[in-house]
Amino acid sequence: MLVLIRHFSRFLLIVCVLLGTSASALAAAHDHITQRAYWEDASGQATFEQAQQQTFTPYEGVLGRGYTQSAIWTKFEIVPPTNAKPDDQLILRIRPIYLDQIRLYDPLDLSGQPRIVGDQTSYKDEEYKSLAHAFVIPAGQAPRFIWLRLQATSTTLMHVEALAFDDMQRDEHRLMLNNFFTLSLITVCLLIAIINWFNYKEFLYAAFVIRNFIYLIYTAAFFGLHRYLLDDSVSAHHIDLAYNWLIVGTTAFSFWFEIHFISEYEPPPWVQYIFRGMLLWSAVNITLLCLGYTHLSLKLNMTLTGTGVVLMLVLSAIFIDDNRTITPKTASLLKKKFMVGYYAIIAALLMVTVLPYLGAIAGSEFSANGLVYYSIVSGIEMTILMELRTRQMRKVNIQMSQDLNQTAQQVLIEKNRREESTQLLTMLMHELKNPLAVIDLAQQTSEGSDAKDYVSRNVSIIRNVLDQCLSADRLSDGKINIEKQNVDVIEIIDDITDEKQSDDNTFQLHYAVSPITLRTDYQCLRIVLSNLIDNALRYGDTSQAIGIDVRAQNNAQGQPGIAICVANKPGMASWPEADKVFHKYYRSTGAKTISGTGLGLFLVRSICTLLDGTCTYEPDDTHVRFSIWLPN
Repeated sequence: MLVLIRHFSRFLLIVCVLLGTSASALAAAHDHITQRAYWEDASGQATFEQAQQQTFTPYEGVLGRGYTQSAIWTKFEIVPPTNAKPDDQLILRIRPIYLDQIRLYDPLDLSGQPRIVGDQTSYKDEEYKSLAHAFVIPAGQAPRFIWLRLQATSTTLMHVEALAFDDMQRDEHRLMLNNFFTLSLITVCLLIAIINWFNYKEFLYAAFVIRNFIYLIYTAAFFGLHRYLLDDSVSAHHIDLAYNWLIVGTTAFSFWFEIHFISEYEPPPWVQYIFRGMLLWSAVNITLLCLGYTHLSLKLNMTLTGTGVVLMLVLSAIFIDDNRTITPKTASLLKKKFMVGYYAIIAALLMVTVLPYLGAIAGSEFSANGLVYYSIVSGIEMTILMELRTRQMRKVNIQMSQDLNQTAQQVLIEKNRREESTQLLTMLMHELKNPLAVIDLAQQTSEGSDAKDYVSRNVSIIRNVLDQCLSADRLSDGKINIEKQNVDVIEIIDDITDEKQSDDNTFQLHYAVSPITLRTDYQCLRIVLSNLIDNALRYGDTSQAIGIDVRAQNNAQGQPGIAICVANKPGMASWPEADKVFHKYYRSTGAKTISGTGLGLFLVRSICTLLDGTCTYEPDDTHVRFSIWLPN
């Protein structure tokens, strides 16, 4: 059902765009103003008589003097319609809706009463019921000049037209149609956002729903619907105050959403500081509005609107990286071209709006409605981006789910293989235990010393192989438990060397300090030392003594510990490869004829790591050296 609604929403979006374009294409009404000029009264105290004596500056189209606290006087030449009758009238329409106070001075107005419109005036008191501000003035029989005095806390962007009644009604219908389709577009974007939020329950979608809802309210207020709907229950002053809050709040929430959206790309710290600065700027604007500095707050807010979007464009082009690893966290991230394209379009749109609002360039009818266009374009663009984001996330999630299933199958196969391997090893240990005991007993009772030594050596080899296999298996399964206690290192070394002492080998022991005690796991340390010594005996020159050096030594970080070095001259196995010597099952080319598993040194380094120590291969010109360091 939600899928059908989503497709219907997309259809509505297309229809609204087409119909809105058609409505915009309708012919505009004929304007009876032929000359426009303005004068800026910095004091704000000039009377009408004083203003008449000033030199007015001509302008075309829409007046834009930025955010100024000066009073702006405008002078218009009204040319009556052809064959105008004495009682014919014109509608002087003034847009946009947020202008505070506009006072009319018309030589044909003989009432002597001040005539004022603006958003400080109640809707029901307007002379002509329109969503814009309007005066009803005589058409006249000949061209004449009229004057308007504008005082505003917001920007002084002002579009004035003098229209005949019929033209005014037709143009109002055109504008209403445009307004309807504009609000429809934003509503459709809101609907799509709500559907996506219901589908995915993601915070960003919820924020997008709120964003579109605020844009809908702001756009409706920009069209003046708030004055029409709230006039009976809320005063004009409070409606104007609420509109100012809406402007500042819309900007603040818009940037909060944009920052949250782009923060998914994990920008560097310096970019995050800029984002925090933008949010702080919004907080300052809100604070100024609370303190009654409405004019300053609105001016800074408009400056933030333009500056912030340009910053978003520049920053997105700098730090967004397309060469990122796809993870569940980054699955929804769009390509840089989409993000930069989005910010480039809305930045260009805002520049032709913000600059006239600030008085930097001349205004136009487009710039007067620029913020509405921004709401539409950014809403549609962001809806498209969110849809692309959803599709990409869905596609990546499907692929990752498939990969996960494949990985799970591989893990299961590996688990079964390991269980079989463990079972085999356990069976071998069980089956060889008794025969080994028998062989051991036989060699102890054997009368021939040569046979006895031969059997003893081979029994030892078998036991060593089994012990190494068992230790490697336990290490791979994480079943080695570390139980630390005070251990005499020299006692262990002496015990091992006594076991392995024979006529064919000798040991040179050097103890810098005796006794040397470590707080470590006894069994693990014995495995490490036994494998190091056994490695030297097995692969070294049997005619040369094996050196064992033990000393107290700090590591590179200054942590106290014990260093043990086992050195031997190379035998038939020659020199091991430094980059492979600790690899599991590694055996040098020269060691192929010597019995062994290739697990001894792998176990040494792995167990040293478990004991928070290190193991290194440090050969010199004459000796193969393996050194371990364990913390004290």
